[in-house]
Amino acid sequence: MFIAWKAPRLALAALPLVLVAAVGTLALQPVGVETEAGIAPSPKAGALLSPMQELVFRFPSAVSEAAVHALPPVEGSVTSEGNVVSFKPAEPLRPGAVYRFAVSGTFLDGRRAAAEFSYPVMPLDGELWIYVKLDRVPHEVFVYRGAEPVRRMTASGGKPGFETPQGTFRIQNRGYHFYSQKYGEGAYYWMRIFGNYLFHSVPVDVHGRVIQEEAEKLGCPASHGCVRLSFEDAKWLYGNVPDGALVVIDGV
Repeated sequence: MFIAWKAPRLALAALPLVLVAAVGTLALQPVGVETEAGIAPSPKAGALLSPMQELVFRFPSAVSEAAVHALPPVEGSVTSEGNVVSFKPAEPLRPGAVYRFAVSGTFLDGRRAAAEFSYPVMPLDGELWIYVKLDRVPHEVFVYRGAEPVRRMTASGGKPGFETPQGTFRIQNRGYHFYSQKYGEGAYYWMRIFGNYLFHSVPVDVHGRVIQEEAEKLGCPASHGCVRLSFEDAKWLYGNVPDGALVVIDGV
């Protein structure tokens, strides 16, 4: 089943990032242009971004207010604490594109600072990759081929105390079935994200039968850190997304 989909948008936390009038034509090469020295971006300007990578800008001293504007426009949340301003995308950046971020802030004494930084996003032309969104209910998993949406799935990440780690990973390996004596649960169609964190079907008992109580939690935080999917979706992911595929997990 293939579903056309546009990346989800945060309702309250997301701030629309619009083009600043002073920004000209988008540079073809990644550059960092500061209008006032001292703003340090992380990662450095020109670094290759993953589609959901957070950007951090450190000012020379604390700022009372700050803004981040993007070209091409993209929604995201902007937070400021002391001299650190962060931007977190609310939707995946387009693979292969170059984004310019105009950052500005007002110091406590009223002075202002501004800078522009450009970043390319890793090209994923023709590649299947996975975006896991766990910062709202229902939890969901989205599969893209490059910049094009392919499939949308209801999921369950880790419950409180067993949160699924955020970050960027690569599928390592896979298997048909496992059973955990520790938790008294098993699952089918597992794919390793890293360590003991997997994509897999809803839990089954020692005899391979679905644990209905756990299956009914799909969409809510429920696992011990793995990402649960329905049997149909777990089988599809297992059969279509190869080892080495990019996985981006956006958590709480």
